[in-house]
Amino acid sequence: MSAVLERNATDLLRARFAGAARPCIAVIGTFDGVHHGHRELLRSARRLAAARGLALIAVTMDPRPDALRADGEALPDVCSLQERILRLHWAGADDVVVVPFTLETAALTYADYCALLTEELGVRAIYVGEDFALGRGREGTPGRMRALGIEVHTHALVPSASCAGKASSTNVRNAIARGVDPRRALTAA
Repeated sequence: MSAVLERNATDLLRARFAGAARPCIAVIGTFDGVHHGHRELLRSARRLAAARGLALIAVTMDPRPDALRADGEALPDVCSLQERILRLHWAGADDVVVVPFTLETAALTYADYCALLTEELGVRAIYVGEDFALGRGREGTPGRMRALGIEVHTHALVPSASCAGKASSTNVRNAIARGVDPRRALTAA
């Protein structure tokens, strides 16, 4: 990535984080639909935030990373961005930061993302699902982020309420595409 595009992506994230910046625990993910697996993750993070007297901030992406890569062929979101933000607040987030997921922000390294999270947002610890990865090429695994000195808590994936496998927004989107009522699909996630 060129230095100009990297600087623009960094400046964009710095500006987004500035409005919510304070010592915090961050939960990071797309959180499309905020299904029961997401809510479990937020509950765990909320407990740590309360124990440490810190804010809980949800960091989400829009559009979804898979939608950006799908060249217009991705299934629609489970809910609107505004609804997602509201659901994240209902699930326990004190604030929500929306990261514009663009080719430029997708190209940032996980080390750059982590520096922005800690230095600009004030992150003291991160909660993510165990299959989480951050940064260019999804190279920022929880282990690699820990190697940078960041406290990272991984939450076990929550089983689906209706089928084998994990609770998944992808499963919800697929069910909706098959004609299942969105509320029913979300409940069955």
